[in-house]
Amino acid sequence: MLLAGSVALPLCAQTVPATQSPKVVVISLDAFGAASLHEPELPAPTLQALMQRGAYAVAMQSINPTITWPNHTAMVTGDDASLHHVLVNGLIVNQRTATPPRIEMWVPKSRLVAVPTVYDAAHKAGLTTAQVDWVAIEDAPGIDWQFAERPDPAGAIEQDLVQQGVITHDQLVHFGEPSQAWRDRMYTRAAIDIIQKHHPDLLLLHLLSLDSIEHETGFGNDSGRNTIAFLDDRVKDAIDAVRAAGELDRTTFIIVSDHGQQSVHQLLHPNVLLKQAGLQAASATQPSYSIVDGGYALVFQQHATEASTKELKSLFAGRPGIRSVLTPAEAAKVGWPTPAQSDQAPDLLLYTADGYAFRDGSTGDYLTPTKEVGDHGYPNSDPLMQGIFIAAGFGIRPKGEIPAFLNVDIAPTIAQLLHVSLGTVQGKPLTGILESPDRVGK
Repeated sequence: MLLAGSVALPLCAQTVPATQSPKVVVISLDAFGAASLHEPELPAPTLQALMQRGAYAVAMQSINPTITWPNHTAMVTGDDASLHHVLVNGLIVNQRTATPPRIEMWVPKSRLVAVPTVYDAAHKAGLTTAQVDWVAIEDAPGIDWQFAERPDPAGAIEQDLVQQGVITHDQLVHFGEPSQAWRDRMYTRAAIDIIQKHHPDLLLLHLLSLDSIEHETGFGNDSGRNTIAFLDDRVKDAIDAVRAAGELDRTTFIIVSDHGQQSVHQLLHPNVLLKQAGLQAASATQPSYSIVDGGYALVFQQHATEASTKELKSLFAGRPGIRSVLTPAEAAKVGWPTPAQSDQAPDLLLYTADGYAFRDGSTGDYLTPTKEVGDHGYPNSDPLMQGIFIAAGFGIRPKGEIPAFLNVDIAPTIAQLLHVSLGTVQGKPLTGILESPDRVGK
């Protein structure tokens, strides 16, 4: 039995009546590393029950860079960053100028994501789409119902929750102030409201508590395991909501993560070296600045040339804590766009060694110690950067464990489950876990 029936799913894929359509619920548990999922005593009975009834991967490989927005975008587009061009958690602006660049988070998806998405395809096909706390999705016309990372106090779902007494107007206005766990509860309640009142054909739900606690405490400790138990209950809440809506027998649940996490004990400050080299002085002819995100840093240089890039590379190569220094051509070999393809692409890409992370700041020492914290952004070949994949419910064969695969396969798999056309993408549907059409109906 599956948790004594508490999250019971159909034993096998079932035929959907002609008057009904299949539904897909995607739940992303941010920073849930594959290594954690395979711990034998992990307190995650809901996830383990889904694994027993469906299919789960040894690991799901993230794309580069191994951070939140690029990988969530890969999972809904079927393309890596070389095509979708999301390289940070937002849009890089003011790069290659005489002043430091910055990241703008709240920009329209149309400015940020360079390729179509599976929710665009579903919406175009006349299906109902919804998102809760998904990313790189601001002002997306392909979304019908939403409760955004920054909720709109005047939004329809937000007002529903206020009327139910789940949240107050003031809490919506100051939504970022309480703990991430509280916010994840609210995100889940929003998802439940959408499921029960609007019956989306595709729902994207993103929960961040594990990423938040691991950034504070590091990877592989009981703080993370306790948070996984909390998130497991949120997954159960979503399943229960689908059951209450009478849609369990035609819903596919896909549980994923965007990346893993590793512990860090040393911090590197690349802008310190750039400043010491005179590349951030008012008189600099080729001013250079870095944008940092954990295991990687992007270096932008105004009027960069092959010769100046070579000099930049020599500034960082061989320094303590530096794993690799890649030119645009070298970075392109591991899935990054080049500056010729996107203005988001750097003139130089830096990766730290294990146990190190990049941080901002141009004063003080280049290398500083830190208490144990967690971070990601390391090369996607790193075992600790691998995410999770579980699929169960309608249309999914009870395959058990399957080999690792790249997360660009998620979007075409969703498209095949919903019978919509995604077009030509890098990813391929996971046909090995899907029931044939004559078994599940259309």
